[in-house]
Amino acid sequence: MDAPRTPEEWTGQIEKDIAGSRVFIYAKGEKGAAMCGFSHRVMQIFNTIGVDFTVRNIFEDPNIRPAICAFTNWPTTPQVFIDGQFVGGCDIVTEMHQSGELQKLLEEPAASS
Repeated sequence: MDAPRTPEEWTGQIEKDIAGSRVFIYAKGEKGAAMCGFSHRVMQIFNTIGVDFTVRNIFEDPNIRPAICAFTNWPTTPQVFIDGQFVGGCDIVTEMHQSGELQKLLEEPAASS
C-alpha cells in the first residue's frame, strides 16, 4: 500500500479531480457502494436524474477528508462539485433536486475552463 499523500498533495489532486468530471463527488464509499446514508442519497439523486458522476472514496487515504474540508471550508461529506464549483453536501443537493434547481443547472452547457 502506498504511503498517504499529504493534505497539500491532496489539494493539487482535488483540483485535478474536479476539473476532470462535470459532476464529481467526494463520498464515503465507491460509486454504487456508498458507505453512509448521506453519500448513498447524493449518488441516488444523480442516478435518478440520469447524470453521470465520478466518485472519490474519502476512505482511500486518511488525508483526503481534511484536505477536501479545508479546500471547500465545509465540514462534512459528501461534497459535490459541478463544473468545477463546489455545490454543497447532501442536504443542499437534496433541496436543489426537490426544487428542480439541480436539474436546471445540469441542463445548462458545461462551463468551459
